[in-house]
Amino acid sequence: MITVEVRDNIQIIRVESAVIDQKMAAAVRQTVMDRVPQYQMFVLELSKTNLVDSGGLAGLIMLQKFMNQQTGKLHLAGLSKTVKSVFQMTRMDKVFKVYPTLEDSITELEGS
Repeated sequence: MITVEVRDNIQIIRVESAVIDQKMAAAVRQTVMDRVPQYQMFVLELSKTNLVDSGGLAGLIMLQKFMNQQTGKLHLAGLSKTVKSVFQMTRMDKVFKVYPTLEDSITELEGS
């Protein structure tokens, strides 16, 4: 399940799924794409996610590429220890801006 909240022109996309696979990543990508260009700043809040499989990771990378083309900003927040490890092992923590909490991400976006 995906829920959306708007806070000061920042779209907060809460992924309320334990697993991000190809199907969930496609739903997240579509949710974001439907809101561009009206909004340019997004945070994917992933605190309920325990696993991102290879298809999910590929889908998130496609979303990041899309956001780069749109000159938008995409942050990831609230990664579990396991998900954070996956991002570090695959070096995707260098591709995505990752923040410990939603509030940390919002503070950074508000300052930009």
